[in-house]
Amino acid sequence: MLNKKLISLLKKNKKNISKLKIICIGDIILDHYIVGNVERMSPEAPVKILAMKNEKYEIGGAGNVVRNMANLGVKTSLIYLSGNDHSSKIIKKLLNKEKNINNINIPVPNFKTPRKTRYVEDSNHLLRVDDESKNFKLKDVYKKIVLKKLINTIKKNDLIILSDYNKGLLDKKLISLIIKISKKYHKKIIADPKKTDLSIFSNVDILTPNQKEMMDATNIKSLNEKRLIKSGRYIVKKYNISNLLITRSEKGMLLINRGSITKFKSNPKKVIDVTGAGDTVVALIGIMLALKFSYNESIEISNYAAGKVIGFSGTASLNFADLIG
Repeated sequence: MLNKKLISLLKKNKKNISKLKIICIGDIILDHYIVGNVERMSPEAPVKILAMKNEKYEIGGAGNVVRNMANLGVKTSLIYLSGNDHSSKIIKKLLNKEKNINNINIPVPNFKTPRKTRYVEDSNHLLRVDDESKNFKLKDVYKKIVLKKLINTIKKNDLIILSDYNKGLLDKKLISLIIKISKKYHKKIIADPKKTDLSIFSNVDILTPNQKEMMDATNIKSLNEKRLIKSGRYIVKKYNISNLLITRSEKGMLLINRGSITKFKSNPKKVIDVTGAGDTVVALIGIMLALKFSYNESIEISNYAAGKVIGFSGTASLNFADLIG
């Protein structure tokens, strides 16, 4: 549970949350779950047979970031790509049901929304099948539309989030221009990266790689904390990143900036499903920074929230009662 000070701070700002407006730009993913029971092995091959009970669709990727914020009452704007494929149509229907999400989709004829299909028994993932276009590249004409949509809405918003799942929307050129626009309008910008070249995110206010992404970006071969901190300091200084937050699963989080190193312990819970925990972290940090909470307070709250959602099945998000309970 959060400490009394943070719970009190949240309660005092409950009404202010509904006054916030946050833009999220990023890759949306359709999370598809097929749930059933394994009753026998296949006579055709040494594999389990899943007797299907039901299936469901959830908004994943950047969509899960905005759902986390919208569930807490934040007015969000989601800028993303959509196509003419079946997955894109399902995403539109799901987003239209969300009352606090301003759905800003950029139609791209040759784009296909990535779909992740998970086969699940009793919250245990048996298999995941990904359906996506590996070589998709966004043309400049559509990048200009993304920037125009951002400029049209940025003045009315408090903060910008980049949710990068490396699915074709956010390339080096577009990220750089979005950061420049955010700085021009004096808006804080948070980036959750999937790219190994972290220089792309130069000048952001907070960058949130997980430990594996950090290791891939810096060629660290071991989990040595000292090397992780040393590499983090190097990235902060070289790329002018105000705050580098490394999420480390059961090892908690590391916040690295020019002035200090802060460690945040994990909140151990029964792990049912880690899907979307990183989205929760980014969403909660965004909300708390928009409320003018300190970085440490924002991260402490987001750390707690992530510990809660991994106890839920599927692509989960929290409400206010979950947060203070």
